[in-house]
Amino acid sequence: MSSPDPGSFRDPASRVVLDEDKAIRLLDERGLQGWRALSGTDFFREAVEGGRLVAAVEVADPPPGSPGALEHPLLPFISYPYEWTFSMLKDAAILQLDLLEGALSAGLTIKDATPYNIQFVDGRPMFIDIGSFEAYRPGEPWIGYRQFTRQFLFPLLLRAWVGVPFHPWLRGDLEGPTPAQMSRLLPMRKRWNRTALLHVRLQARMEERMSDRSVRQELGAAGFNVELILANVRKLRSLIESLEWEHEDEGWSAYVECRHVARDRTAKSEFLSLAIERHSPKRVVDLGANDGHFSRIAAATGALALAVDSDEAVLDALYLEHTGPGLAIAVTDLANPSPAQGWAGVERGSLLDRARPDLVVAYGLIHHLIYGASIPPGEVVRWLSEFGCPVVLEFVSPADEMVAKLVGNKLPHELHRDREESEFRGLLASRFDIAEELRLTSGTRVLFALHPRRG
Repeated sequence: MSSPDPGSFRDPASRVVLDEDKAIRLLDERGLQGWRALSGTDFFREAVEGGRLVAAVEVADPPPGSPGALEHPLLPFISYPYEWTFSMLKDAAILQLDLLEGALSAGLTIKDATPYNIQFVDGRPMFIDIGSFEAYRPGEPWIGYRQFTRQFLFPLLLRAWVGVPFHPWLRGDLEGPTPAQMSRLLPMRKRWNRTALLHVRLQARMEERMSDRSVRQELGAAGFNVELILANVRKLRSLIESLEWEHEDEGWSAYVECRHVARDRTAKSEFLSLAIERHSPKRVVDLGANDGHFSRIAAATGALALAVDSDEAVLDALYLEHTGPGLAIAVTDLANPSPAQGWAGVERGSLLDRARPDLVVAYGLIHHLIYGASIPPGEVVRWLSEFGCPVVLEFVSPADEMVAKLVGNKLPHELHRDREESEFRGLLASRFDIAEELRLTSGTRVLFALHPRRG
């Protein structure tokens, strides 16, 4: 049964409804006209064949009330830019600009310039909003420029120039920083940079004296043409390609060098492989994925593996290194994961609602939640049970060397109860059946293969 996509309602010319195995895009007359202009071009065919643009087939018999409809393949996982790494947002920005350049060469334009029109499929960005294409009107400026700077360029500059993550900003304001805000954030050494003057400070001054409508009219009256837009697009592409993020010393990048990681990795890999063989999951969610070693094991079996971690640096390295299919990435703090937000609180679904796992991997995670984030052990077990699927979990006892590091600044009475193995087993037994377990060589860590209790 079809249901409206809660994230597709802003463009009246193009709405999406979701079926079990496909997405249907409903077009009004204007949307149908844009589709016909796009579908007959070599640009469209080549972009689809290259995996840069989602496939679309016109439906012969559109639903009542819709002049036209398109059928798209259903995407395996939807992610949002506030869950992407720096390199993911950078690649998405380059794709947006490349498609705009190709569209203009074919007599078309892209009326939107938002990363929400891009998804990552088999580890690479794909533009999914066919409804954004329309015929280019001579003299029209690039309407999406302001949106592009707020949602692509400025977040990238935050990381590359200011040295702060863009995720909290994009999560707090889905439209991204304004030019005025970005201008105030620029470090002094960058304020007179040509890029800052052109794309940040000049735009901020223009917004002070004009509305969006008057900006569009004034730019149009100035005699804009395709050549001017193409020149701007190419300069922006060159700028974005030049942006780099130095992150060698951040987060858990050196985690794989820890003694227990090398010691236990083979045993944990084999334990996970047995669980995957037992359950044949189509979707595996790796919570606290770090460098993605276990996500890759799941992806190699043909499952979609979602690697979730709060450390952008390690996930950025994973994104750049992994070239095969079956891997998705989400940057989020599992003590404060991406919530449902946007219009009516449903336009952008929460990460955990979108995850929909058949198997959860929780290696190297729960002691960070219990000791680092002060989440009660019972709450962690309840949370894992609510996924409603098998869980492969690593328990770390209070005697473990890593726990000693995590609790170094805490007094005993500041720690939650139920941390000892016997107590934790009782929590597990209240919600799961223990199918398999393996005590690792350290003696302070135990792997559990858990099945949720029914009823």
